[in-house]
Amino acid sequence: MKSHGKAVCLLISAFFIAATSTIAFAQDAGTTTGKCSFQKISFPPPATNGTPVALNDLGGIAGTFGDSNNVSHGFLLFQGKLTTFMFPGSSGTTVTDMSRNGIIVGDFTVAGDPRGHHYMVHAGGFHEIILPGHPNADFTVTGVNANGDIVGAINSQTLPANGYVLHNGKLTLLLVPGSDVTLPTSINDEGVVVGGSLSQLVNENPSFVWKNGVFSNIVPPGSFGFVNANKISNSGVAVGFFQSANNNNNEGFALDNGTYTNIDPPAGFEDILILAVNKFDNILVQATQRTQQRDNTVLFKGFCAAAF
Repeated sequence: MKSHGKAVCLLISAFFIAATSTIAFAQDAGTTTGKCSFQKISFPPPATNGTPVALNDLGGIAGTFGDSNNVSHGFLLFQGKLTTFMFPGSSGTTVTDMSRNGIIVGDFTVAGDPRGHHYMVHAGGFHEIILPGHPNADFTVTGVNANGDIVGAINSQTLPANGYVLHNGKLTLLLVPGSDVTLPTSINDEGVVVGGSLSQLVNENPSFVWKNGVFSNIVPPGSFGFVNANKISNSGVAVGFFQSANNNNNEGFALDNGTYTNIDPPAGFEDILILAVNKFDNILVQATQRTQQRDNTVLFKGFCAAAF
């Protein structure tokens, strides 16, 4: 049964490796086609090759980069200033999310300790996250809001494996009806959660919204197989990407009040991964341009206020 726990970890890795790499900016084209105006983005040294995962309402971007010794560090880019950090005493630190008010969560490793550890940092104050009632649990931390609520998944040797919401010290377990594994990825300030699920370890109907205790499916029109709901904004817009039924490319989507909008990639690019969104409908994007010689992957920030 140990393979179940490994499968959960692999899927979580797929969610976040796929959802992290290079980014782009987008500005709406004023139509309902989901076209955004994109601007390339890069990070100053030492985070030049950094992987962003979060864009908050103040325009801050948080993510992870590896140094010349292949050691992972967290970073925050805000108003042109880059701040890098590691959990004190850690041998490596990664970022998974950031809230509107700059609360950052992620993972850290300790030399000689095979266990994964998780942290929250705000205004320079770090603390390790422990799940109430589960002091020895193997779990993930994938999302945070301005209230300090966090979401993630509890890895289990047996099924089902639950997701969770931790609010004011109270743990609520989440399990999508009919699923074996529930994997929350994001929570907004209203407590609305998005994420993915597995049934018999097959990603058949993977993505969900959990609002006021009720689950709803996320199934973008034209999607086939894997659907990744990455983030939900404080205005209630869920974003992510899916494999198109028409080709092997990933396509972006936004879900706003029950309406789906497919988000086109920047001009000249075929593949798009939407990594993050804020309440102003700005997005972080990884886009890929395929040629016979090689694939060219670029990061963008997008401005999509009129696109969805």
